[in-house]
Amino acid sequence: MSRPGTIDRAAEALSGASQIMVFTGAGASTESGIPDFRGPDGLWTKLDPTDFHIDRYLTSRRVRVMRWKLHQQSGWLGADSQVRPNRAHLAIVDLWGAGRLSGCVTQNIDGLHQDSGLPDDLVAELHGNVRKSGCLSCPAQWPTAEVIGWVEAGQEDPRCPHCGGMVKAATVSFGQTLPAQEIQKAHFFSAMADGILVIGSTLSVYPAAEIPAAAARSGIPMVIVNLGATDHDHLARVKVSLPAGEAVPALVSTLVGEESAL
Repeated sequence: MSRPGTIDRAAEALSGASQIMVFTGAGASTESGIPDFRGPDGLWTKLDPTDFHIDRYLTSRRVRVMRWKLHQQSGWLGADSQVRPNRAHLAIVDLWGAGRLSGCVTQNIDGLHQDSGLPDDLVAELHGNVRKSGCLSCPAQWPTAEVIGWVEAGQEDPRCPHCGGMVKAATVSFGQTLPAQEIQKAHFFSAMADGILVIGSTLSVYPAAEIPAAAARSGIPMVIVNLGATDHDHLARVKVSLPAGEAVPALVSTLVGEESAL
């Protein structure tokens, strides 16, 4: 099957970029089996988004029980999770291996970029990482898989074994500020970049979406790979409406001048 011409146009748009900032959203991970939030079958079509506000978590036992039940039932957070990075994640590693990645800014909370081989210092997790959990009253932290074990053992609303405080996955809920260290990393990656590759994001969640948008407005070429429309399609030099696992490896293999080792 011949590949779409948009891949070649996307590669041409980024051909002069020596340092590309990658910005990923939920569409980068759906092929790994992780559902998105805002799609036709996304989580927000089945759940009340107001239950994901930090104030509700702090004041409602029902909400905390529901949130931990969701983690338990997700199928990809337990110790036996079979979720793995997909071809798009691995292609980003190829871009890094070629010396052309300034960094990866992600809205995703799944940790799959690190699983694919990117080091922590090259990943800015703007919305946190659901694989990590911590006490809201003391510095104690645990792998989320361990806390899920507590839930399965009967603790519907798990508490810190050290101080009795509430335990929460290390993700950013509505009403919480983005982690300052991750924002700093993202702005550094953007400042170093002379090309932007957006993968699987509608660019509709702020302030995260402003990072690639601001770079594009400054004149840095931006390519968007996303199946649906985004809030900033008008800023893209090229828009590729293909699944991430199909488009990103083809694009990266052209940019680095060799086939991705997938």
